[in-house]
Amino acid sequence: MTAAATQASAEARGSSGMASSIRILVVDDDPEMRVLLAEELKREGWEVREAGDGAEAVLACRVARFDVILMDKNMPGPSGLDLLPGFRRTCPGSRIIMMTAFGDVPSYVEAAEKGAVDFLFKPFRIDDLKAAIRKALGLEPAPPA
Repeated sequence: MTAAATQASAEARGSSGMASSIRILVVDDDPEMRVLLAEELKREGWEVREAGDGAEAVLACRVARFDVILMDKNMPGPSGLDLLPGFRRTCPGSRIIMMTAFGDVPSYVEAAEKGAVDFLFKPFRIDDLKAAIRKALGLEPAPPA
């Protein structure tokens, strides 16, 4: 088993040996963004795993279950949009939230068609991200239209 798989397996069990209530996978090729997001989400008491690209994320999904996958649209290799259909198969039940600094309406529509539950445009407020996660999990009502 690789180091990443071992880490993901241990994280899936949590420190008490039991799965924590909310598990989030942050997929972004920018290490500073990954660390920032992970730290902020951990402050909510959520269990967070990081992946620097699609291959790491797929491996993490093979050894652990995630409630939410927060994935950057633009990464080296396959884009987050290209990876979406595979993640729907590899990580069934995970709610995928896309994020990008280079968003446009066609990308938003494509992400929704491929199964993303939300699409955040960088820069976004951390509170908006947390609200999107809660909404995706059914923990917070959607804002009025």
